[in-house]
Amino acid sequence: MDKDSILYDVAKGYAAQIASKMLDGEVLDGLMPHQKTYREQRRENVRQVLFNLIKAQSLSCAHRRLIKVAVPLTKMRESAGRYDECHISYRQVKSIIETFEDAGLLAVDKGKPFHQTSSKWKKKCIKDNRLRTTKGALRGRVTEIWATGKLKEAIGGYLSGNTHLGADVEMIVEEPAVLLRSPDDGELIDTCDTPRASRFQSTVAEVCSQVRDRARVSLHLPLTALPSIRRNTSPHRQPSEVPADVSPSCPVPSPPDNALSSIRGNTSPHRLQRVHEAERAHEAVVRRCPAAWMWEHKLKGNHIEYTVPEMALEYQRKFCRGSWDCGGRFYADVQNVPSDWRKHVRIGGEPVVELDYDNLHIAMLYAEEGKRLSGDAYNITSSFDLGEEMDEVIGLCEEEREHYRQRQRTVVKRALNVLINAENYQSAYKALKHHGWTEEIGAPLADDVFKPLVDALRKKHRAIDHHFHSDAGIRLQRKDSDLAYEVMTQTGAIGIHDGFVIEASREKELRDAMKRAFAEEYDGYDIGVSREFKPLTPDGDFASDRTSPAESGAGGKRRASPGFYLKSAQSCL
Repeated sequence: MDKDSILYDVAKGYAAQIASKMLDGEVLDGLMPHQKTYREQRRENVRQVLFNLIKAQSLSCAHRRLIKVAVPLTKMRESAGRYDECHISYRQVKSIIETFEDAGLLAVDKGKPFHQTSSKWKKKCIKDNRLRTTKGALRGRVTEIWATGKLKEAIGGYLSGNTHLGADVEMIVEEPAVLLRSPDDGELIDTCDTPRASRFQSTVAEVCSQVRDRARVSLHLPLTALPSIRRNTSPHRQPSEVPADVSPSCPVPSPPDNALSSIRGNTSPHRLQRVHEAERAHEAVVRRCPAAWMWEHKLKGNHIEYTVPEMALEYQRKFCRGSWDCGGRFYADVQNVPSDWRKHVRIGGEPVVELDYDNLHIAMLYAEEGKRLSGDAYNITSSFDLGEEMDEVIGLCEEEREHYRQRQRTVVKRALNVLINAENYQSAYKALKHHGWTEEIGAPLADDVFKPLVDALRKKHRAIDHHFHSDAGIRLQRKDSDLAYEVMTQTGAIGIHDGFVIEASREKELRDAMKRAFAEEYDGYDIGVSREFKPLTPDGDFASDRTSPAESGAGGKRRASPGFYLKSAQSCL
């Protein structure tokens, strides 16, 4: 929420002038009230909503991903901080959001509760808006909104080619290929002229050259893979009176003549239906993958097809804690495609396969000790008889037992990674107890499961238990990023940290490159490499989410249908 949302603000500056201009535009025709006494306050609240949507869309264009407006309706209802001082009406804003959503001009997500947002974002809310309750804690849920359909196109028409919005939304500075963050406040450290920075910049350039320039990347999503979205069922009301013009301090451009041509052009029922279907499908995609907000797309049959732009394959390498030995992983927008959608990626029109290392960081620690990991690092049930105990604590119902081992593995994997990455014993237990288990496994997790779980992990991994609570994860990221560099430059595969996506016909080539890179770094250690999903067939049929019999190593760890867990959990709780 801190990087993909802006907090609802008071209308001001150039974006506010555009909002005033849009009040009289045809997009809002029929949405303004007729009553004279009611209209003035309504218009002011509509203008504020429009201002925030314009500001967010301007940032979205600059950052090449969807930026939403976070609307703290609870705080507006309580008239807290600036929302009381500026007389922002809770009922009006809520009503406008509902009206715009019904008209297909707005998409709405409930968002996270305040207490689940990042500490940095909460501090900003408190500092900028004094959003505190009497007990000093943030409460309530943040609703997130963004412009869609005709409103998005109209805003795009006003924003096109203008140079005035920078003062409103902040200066956008292009980040360098290599980032080094301060250990204190996380601010960017200027290291562009140092020898090590130059060397790492060359690794990024090599990776980008191999991945970006090799073949066209696309995403072919079946509509059945998209979550359902709300349909527009509310007809527009009659047009309202046209109020007086606004005279801004600097001229506000009217949208170009062709800005709304796509709206007013071919209006045949069939075409309008297809346009509406495409808009709704794109909206559903953007909800899960904000990076796709600007990707070129079209509806073809029962698929929505995206062309992944070259800029989405531009990698950065991010280091942290003021050290070149911490972090260093490669990041690109294409990595934001959800894991269950990556099987629908095409490279040069060919279906893909995704391979990843088995138990990568655990295997690295074993290799550093001169030992080898035996079997699956996260399978503790057979050796330590935790199956029934964890069944009972997690609270699974009878129908879910056949799927339980997959869920248990998720819990065990998270717990082991926390033990390695935590700075001390106390922080490890705190992270385990306060993790969002219901969201991750579809069921709550009692605190008393962690002591037997941690004890079992210590027994299983006695050879590396001195690395527990050692904060080793950030150091291991530096090492796995070097492995990723070797694999991507050798094969041109799309890197997803410890996993890689490549054409299905080149699966053996990628597997060999991954094993070779690890063996060269760790004295011939033969690490397992698993397939994440069964590749699509050439004609575009997509495989089920079940594990393929061809998978190797820890491939048996993959989930069955993830939707089953939530449905079963809800029916059993």
